[in-house]
Amino acid sequence: MTLRFVRQLLPALVASLLPAFAQAAAPAGTLPLSAFPRERIAIETRASIRRHLFEAWRAENARTRAQGFMFVEDAAVGPDQAMIFTYDPPEHVAMWMKNTLMPLDMLFVDGRGCVVTIRQNAHPGSLKMIESGVPVALVVELKAGTVAAQSIAVGDRVLRLDAGWPAEADACTATR
Repeated sequence: MTLRFVRQLLPALVASLLPAFAQAAAPAGTLPLSAFPRERIAIETRASIRRHLFEAWRAENARTRAQGFMFVEDAAVGPDQAMIFTYDPPEHVAMWMKNTLMPLDMLFVDGRGCVVTIRQNAHPGSLKMIESGVPVALVVELKAGTVAAQSIAVGDRVLRLDAGWPAEADACTATR
């Protein structure tokens, strides 16, 4: 085998093996998405006066909140799907992207269903903390680009349709 042939073959070989290594990197005990409870959510936007519907996986306990979308390939999540993290009572939340393989948009939602903080295009694998800034009852993770495409903004409302949440119907504002 010549050195030239090895130089040509090596990049292709590495590229073909990376997905297998990423898949194998999921530790034993990692839950498949099918193990997460599912529910429907809606995001009501003031700018477009629309209701955007999503099928969401729910992370509702310490184990599922610690995992979320970790080790999930981008192709496994559709544009109308999300991961929601629930907190009762509301609390200050800090997220990261360790072992997350796809970029995400994150919505931090208060106990009234109002979007209070948005972080767009969180980078896969990043250890940078992404903080809510205030106590939140819900974090919604969407595929990166969804916030911009759907004109989602601070002050919009998130509804958990199957849970009848939030109970209050107070108007949201851009400041709360």
